[in-house]
Amino acid sequence: MHERNNRGGRAGGGGEVIEMKIKDKNAVKKILLITLSNIGDIVLTTPVLSVLRREFSGAAIDVLCGPNGKEIFSDHPFVADFIMYDKFSKPHLKKGLIRKLRANRYDLVVDLKNSLLPLLIGARRRTPVIRPIGRAAIHKKDEHLRNLERLGLYVKDAQFAFYLDADDRNLVLSILADREVKKDFVVISPGAKSHIKRWTKEAFASVCDALIDELGLDIVMAGNRADAGIISEIKGLMKNKAFDLSGKLSLRQLGALIERSRLLITNDSAPMHIAHALGARVLAIFGPTDPKKYGPKGKGDVIIRKVLACSPCEAAQCAKNHECMKLISAGEVFEAARKMLI
Repeated sequence: MHERNNRGGRAGGGGEVIEMKIKDKNAVKKILLITLSNIGDIVLTTPVLSVLRREFSGAAIDVLCGPNGKEIFSDHPFVADFIMYDKFSKPHLKKGLIRKLRANRYDLVVDLKNSLLPLLIGARRRTPVIRPIGRAAIHKKDEHLRNLERLGLYVKDAQFAFYLDADDRNLVLSILADREVKKDFVVISPGAKSHIKRWTKEAFASVCDALIDELGLDIVMAGNRADAGIISEIKGLMKNKAFDLSGKLSLRQLGALIERSRLLITNDSAPMHIAHALGARVLAIFGPTDPKKYGPKGKGDVIIRKVLACSPCEAAQCAKNHECMKLISAGEVFEAARKMLI
């Protein structure tokens, strides 16, 4: 394909803005990656970071992200600087951020939001503003990587870059030891940012009891502080004891917990994406969202869903009495888990 120059004047004093396939990688010394906002979405962008690190081994890579990205990118070995963007900040703070980014004079800006920010900060090379429209649904990981393909970069076999260090892993080991959790344990993550993506509390409780009674496993409940309420309700419906770590772990510590588990059973949620990124085994329960776009793709991972005319709807509210989730029985989820565990 030919080079494409966009000579729309001097973009904020940063010089000529160029959209092109990158031929001289050594000329790219400073890169800005603009990623997404929600935790699960951020995790699915980390393969982009991995490719940038591989393809531009000598470049400094900064990451611009909302507050949810701080735990993921701060102290990350691939990241030179984590720059926080708060969309709710006051206008003068946003202007100050733009001035700071312009002063950095980035050789390449990879913008996964497809915003106008690369133009405002005078990026010399950038991913296109307009997102290509594809007919078939593809996984979000691959959709993000297409931004790099359009720059002529090799993206096959791109790996996730969800970073855990020894401190994360050792702290989780200590927590599990203090609570006397068995080596064989399953993590249950029953939360989700959207309530319509949550499987029923009663079904989760039933599966947890069956895993304890029939397979002799320990159950560790996990999630953020917002999930503590639903986890408390599930524990109240159980006849057996479950260990509750909701709200007690950072994102990376949550990853270390999932990494050590035999299996994660979860809705379509941030913990599911973290498990996918770490190569942990996942049993995912899907309803309104599309597993082709968001589902785990690891070897041996299992997705349970009901094929209905209305699902996946990807709607914010359910107009069909949440049938896509209610029709999934505890029995079929337990049986799928049993096969994965034996």
